[in-house]
Amino acid sequence: MIVCNARAAFGSMANHRRIILLQRAIIMNVNRVAHCENQKYIPNWNVACNTQAFKWSLLEKHSVHRKGDRTLPLRVYNSLTRRKQPFDLEPGSTVKFFVCGPTVYDYAHLGHARTYIAFDIITRYLEFLGYRVRYLMNITDVADRLIERAGLAKKQPLELAREYEQAFLENMKALGNTSVERYLRASDYMPQITAQIRGLIEKGMAYQTETGVYFEVNKFPKFGQLSGLDRDELGLRRLELCSSKKNIEDFSLWRRHDAGLRWQSPWGDGRPGWHVEDTAISMTNFGDTYDMHGGASELIFPHHEAEIAQAEALTGKAPFVKYWLHTGLLTVKGRKMSKSLGNVIPIREALSKYTAEELRFYFASFHYREQVKISDSALLKARSACRHMRKDFEVFQDSPSKSHKRTSTFALIQSAESKFRECMNDDFDTPKALTVLTGLSARLSRLGKVGMDEHSKMAGEQAFRRMSNTLGLLPESKGN
Repeated sequence: MIVCNARAAFGSMANHRRIILLQRAIIMNVNRVAHCENQKYIPNWNVACNTQAFKWSLLEKHSVHRKGDRTLPLRVYNSLTRRKQPFDLEPGSTVKFFVCGPTVYDYAHLGHARTYIAFDIITRYLEFLGYRVRYLMNITDVADRLIERAGLAKKQPLELAREYEQAFLENMKALGNTSVERYLRASDYMPQITAQIRGLIEKGMAYQTETGVYFEVNKFPKFGQLSGLDRDELGLRRLELCSSKKNIEDFSLWRRHDAGLRWQSPWGDGRPGWHVEDTAISMTNFGDTYDMHGGASELIFPHHEAEIAQAEALTGKAPFVKYWLHTGLLTVKGRKMSKSLGNVIPIREALSKYTAEELRFYFASFHYREQVKISDSALLKARSACRHMRKDFEVFQDSPSKSHKRTSTFALIQSAESKFRECMNDDFDTPKALTVLTGLSARLSRLGKVGMDEHSKMAGEQAFRRMSNTLGLLPESKGN
């Protein structure tokens, strides 16, 4: 049907050649269509129904999947350079993305949800643009806090870690965070960790003492580049208290322990430092350098600063990571949500009061780099707005199709999708993108009450779903 009606729809030999190119792209299941990204060649609406169906198939196939829209280039705020930069990876390529996961010694809370929903949305949007994202997240199951908690619970540390890890994975699934390709445990990477430490010692960047192995910060002049701290400021920030270190700024790669959870190493039985766990995991899977690294803003120093120092000192390659992304903190009554402060709201508790869609809507209403002040009143307001958007969309869905109505949603959809991309291409500006989405649902609701033909209605529904799914807000289909 598409081949038979294409030439009639486009009406000229020049346009016929363009539609042949489109046909080939559709047959080959290729998302990108050269020279047709701005949809100039979509035909007039005053045509037969079967031709209109073809036009809608073009709109559905190509209007959103513009791999890195040339008129609206994606720009990402890079914590390393402290400015927005063009995302210059070739559209259609693979993006290597690593995010610091939880230390599994307790149940995850809404602070975790805030960060991981943000990175799930970012990944979804990159895929929306046509990138393939390899999104990996580590699970920190080697940590002093875990060992202390296991002792109190009279359990083995790794046994307790598995319980909290499983709870975390269930939380992520319940929140709709489905874009992580693999979750990787630090305890599974001991050979790679010891190999990296050995390499740093051999290069003269680390040294051994009676308490363990330490990275010598003075030998890495760029230390402080991510956080913006100078030498004097670094001297005021003691990473770890230990009398055997050469300098107070030096951080551990391996700490000796005679009891508890420990592994054998050339430097005595013990456990790795926190920072080297992540470089071992990410570099094993991605290589010496990769594209994106994410985490909460509190990890910039010392954790991510130390990761850069370790990796670049070991390989001599820079930058270790091209784009560093950090989420703003979640606060309760002006204080950071923290287990140590006792003001956490567990994810499972929040999900007993609010749906995952309502929580995602709430967090999407803040820019990912913005500090989020959470309260019951704010969550209830987000619930109301989310439900209003859903109701508008359901009114549109339930409206009957009228074959004699030639009401076109094409211009509305094109405008909404263009604005949506413009917002998201500006460093993933979800608050503005959410405004576009709620505005579209309201417009579609009004159009549904007026009535429209089946293809116009179908295209409106599909466009709304494409954009809402990018934010993880896709309403369930009727009957599901």
